[in-house]
Amino acid sequence: MSQMRRLDTQTTFRALFEAAPEPFLALAPDLTIVAVTDEYLQATMTSREAILGRGIFDVFPDNPSDANADGTSNLRASLARVLATRTTDTMAVQKYDVRGPDGQFQVKYWSPKNVPVLSASGEVEYILHRVSEVTELVQASELGEELRGRTRAMEQEVLLRSRELAAANQRLRDANAKLGELDAAKTAFFSNISHEFRTPLTLMLGPLEDALGSPAQALDGELLRVVQRNARRLARMVTSLLDFSRIEAGRMQASYEPTDLAGLTTYLASSFRSAIERTGLTFEVDCPTLPEPIYLDHDLWEKTVLNLLSNALKFTFEGSIRVSVRWHDGHAELEVRDTGTGIPETELPHIFERFHRVVGARSRTYEGSGIGLALVQDLVQLHGGTVRVASRAGEGTSFTLSIPSGAGHLPPERVIAKRSTAWRGREATSFIDEALRWSGDSKRAPASEPAALEPTRSPRSQARILVVDDNADLRDYISRILSEHYAVETATDGIDALEALRLRKPALVLSDVMMPNLDGFGLLRAVRSDPKLDAVRFIVLSARAGEEATIDGLEAGADDYLVKPFAARELLARVRTHVELARQREALARAKEAAEAANLELEAFSYSVAHDLRAPLRSIDGFSRALLDDYDEKLDVEGKRYLSFLRESSQHMAQLIDDLLSLSKVTRSDMSRERVDLSALARAAIARLQRSDPARLVQVVIEEGLESEGDPHLLALAFDNLLANAWKFTTKRDQARIEFGSTSSEDRAAFFVRDNGAGFDMAFASKLFGVFQRLHSATEFEGTGIGLATVHRVVKRHGGRVWADGAVGRGATFFFTLHDERAG
Repeated sequence: MSQMRRLDTQTTFRALFEAAPEPFLALAPDLTIVAVTDEYLQATMTSREAILGRGIFDVFPDNPSDANADGTSNLRASLARVLATRTTDTMAVQKYDVRGPDGQFQVKYWSPKNVPVLSASGEVEYILHRVSEVTELVQASELGEELRGRTRAMEQEVLLRSRELAAANQRLRDANAKLGELDAAKTAFFSNISHEFRTPLTLMLGPLEDALGSPAQALDGELLRVVQRNARRLARMVTSLLDFSRIEAGRMQASYEPTDLAGLTTYLASSFRSAIERTGLTFEVDCPTLPEPIYLDHDLWEKTVLNLLSNALKFTFEGSIRVSVRWHDGHAELEVRDTGTGIPETELPHIFERFHRVVGARSRTYEGSGIGLALVQDLVQLHGGTVRVASRAGEGTSFTLSIPSGAGHLPPERVIAKRSTAWRGREATSFIDEALRWSGDSKRAPASEPAALEPTRSPRSQARILVVDDNADLRDYISRILSEHYAVETATDGIDALEALRLRKPALVLSDVMMPNLDGFGLLRAVRSDPKLDAVRFIVLSARAGEEATIDGLEAGADDYLVKPFAARELLARVRTHVELARQREALARAKEAAEAANLELEAFSYSVAHDLRAPLRSIDGFSRALLDDYDEKLDVEGKRYLSFLRESSQHMAQLIDDLLSLSKVTRSDMSRERVDLSALARAAIARLQRSDPARLVQVVIEEGLESEGDPHLLALAFDNLLANAWKFTTKRDQARIEFGSTSSEDRAAFFVRDNGAGFDMAFASKLFGVFQRLHSATEFEGTGIGLATVHRVVKRHGGRVWADGAVGRGATFFFTLHDERAG
């Protein structure tokens, strides 16, 4: 019924459209006519059957006899603009030659308008082409000079209005583009400011929670200083944002008083000296007394100077920073010059734009709100001054501020005549704290032993953990949490971390996302692309909260995703889990290496030891299940998760043992030869798979009557593994299909199992049949990596061979031959 109602609705709307009292065409994006009004048919002397489904320019071409005809080209350009800009396009009056029923062309003058109809996703779904006929108006010009003049005036008016509308449309498109750029910049800004807030919050809430959980409930020593530093940093960021919002809203209240600008600047710059000189840079302050006082708001000037010095230190790694004051043409000029990384020429026009950050710039830290230089410009403009920048990439940058003398350019009600000699330096401490953290030793160093966070009952693990973060306080805090239990090493950014990873591979990497030089995701990609490092566990630390952010991190290849601020207990629990997983993976890797180095030794081991391993594994699984069943109400969520993980691990190990035994049987068992119904073996294997997973819908095609000489037990084992492999890798398909059949190859009967599942890259085809070889993620498709090795050995014992063909995302086909009389 609902479908019939939809059809009725569609029919009704089509009828309404066709009866509209205006000449309209509805065009698809490929400019095919999909609907037309009766008025349009009457105006063009055509029929609905003659034009529906055809291209508009096929139905209405230019008059081939008129060499100057341009109606079609103008219309084509207008429709192209609509598709490109997704906005309405109004055309000037056009001359068209319309073919009549007798095949002759008739002159028409139309004023067309093309309107896009957008889909829910914002794409052009249809274009409405509307025409207003002005033929009589244009032809009336032939009736006389007066009427011709009026006609020309009307034509010019129409053309003028069309041009004005086109210009307005272009201005609107330009404004929309600028709004889009601003929106993208604001999105990046809020993502960044979230990171900036969450890092100091982590360093405040974490130590406070630890202190409250301790017997003394006290916070002292270095952790107390960490909390204080980050509280100041958070307060400064909030103040900067408030200043920025007040300036935007026109509510910034400044108080200007006559000031010794050179003396105040020297005072502020001197507070930065220790931080700058600790980095090995030379710091010069050259601020001679000026001829007269300059009217300044002391607090705003302090923010201006400290922001410029902080910026210079952030981007300067060698050479010098110089602060100078000069008098020039009735203005006081402050210059802050550095020999840092500089600014690319293409970025200079945008350097004072709000929310703008130079992408990829080398700096001491990624930290910062992205509004510092925009705020500097706004604060200088509040003083009636200007700021300019000069820079060359790789050579350094200079910012020059020019403030006019006198008070005539300032709001009279905000000018204070009395001169103050008290310079408070309210925000200097926060800036200096941050700068001192940057100027510390940037090389990796083992973390110092922390104060105990909780009692430990076992000696410290030998597992190594690499902590990567450009914030020194956060590196130290995480190291304090982990160092009691693990060997911790730190790095300041992704490049530093890669160097450490390649020198000595850790069990686990804990990495921030937003860092200079190479960010966390860049580090993660580098680790995952290096075969020697791919097995390293990786936890992302980020300020981006929410399910989408977590999914992005996991899809990028992370093993876990921890959002700031986090508690010390949560961090330890996550680290313990992944260190244990790393240990298990390392154990399996060693087993794999041993298997590849000595296949026969592995077989002997698997056959003799597997039976002994099964019993304790069954006990582990049984007791874990009993704990989950009998103590359900007494276990917390974390305890249940650990028990579930234990069960899954024991079951996985049991499956691995079973598969090793099957592999061993292929080599050790006696082999018989008889006529075997291969089609029946395939049906039996599929039936077992369907019983184990009754909810799966898989189309299965089995060619009947296929037989061969062989051992029925070994061949059944091969079919179980081949079809289980196809079953597993079609799980993500809505229309899964598995086929067993035969073909011919080199005068020998060849059989195949084909699926339309995940497939594989043919570059790895030679590795498919090795022990423990897996070409897909363990989290995506479970398995032990032994099944295809078993198939290879069964086929080889029958004197045949097995090979595969496939493509990623397009399925796989496994071919095999078995020895028979024709093969000799």
